[in-house]
Amino acid sequence: MPVITIAREMGSGGDAIARKVADKLGYVHVDRSLIEEIASITDTTVEEVEKFDEKAEGRVKHFLKRLLVPEMSPGGFPLSSAAYFPEFGLEFPYMLEAAGEDTTYLDRGAYQLLITTLVQEYGDTGNSVIVGRASQIILANRDDVIHVRMLAPLEYRCQQVMRALAVDDDIALELVQQHDRWRELYLMNYHNTDWNDLLLYHFSINSGRVEVDEAVEMIVHYATTRGT
Repeated sequence: MPVITIAREMGSGGDAIARKVADKLGYVHVDRSLIEEIASITDTTVEEVEKFDEKAEGRVKHFLKRLLVPEMSPGGFPLSSAAYFPEFGLEFPYMLEAAGEDTTYLDRGAYQLLITTLVQEYGDTGNSVIVGRASQIILANRDDVIHVRMLAPLEYRCQQVMRALAVDDDIALELVQQHDRWRELYLMNYHNTDWNDLLLYHFSINSGRVEVDEAVEMIVHYATTRGT
């Protein structure tokens, strides 16, 4: 059966739906495990990896960074962890170290290379539900992959975030809008793709109108009957 990618708006219930689809099909649920794998590969922390995970700078900052700081290419020199200035939101390679056993490093270029490679490997392995991480782009041209997007009205999503995180409506709105902006910039900056392009997907599900279990059944049914 095909691999399934699930892109989701914050508060749309996409994470829970992805887990249930994986359980129903006996698939591997691929989400935070990608972050943990990258942390292990780069000998760094999950928290360090999460700085890059589905997040991106604004277009001006991204453009300036690409001019000033070339990203690490395959086989390139890693940046020292000391080369980071979080307060500026940019990485300046003022210090380079040869990679040794005790060296820990991660930059945007390394993250993009690793996340792309890992998603492709899960695509090759099959029997996986991959959540986010631009998997709908990385695996876009494969006939053996189904791409689904979970979305919902803004008010509905804010209510879900308020309930899940026990925050007020102003904070919930800020969180939802920030995550939307991060994902929009992430796909545009690093994949030159519009996050809101529904043609990227086989179908989309509005969780404001479709219950979680119904959404799970829709995805499972499509995956198990496709091509029959």
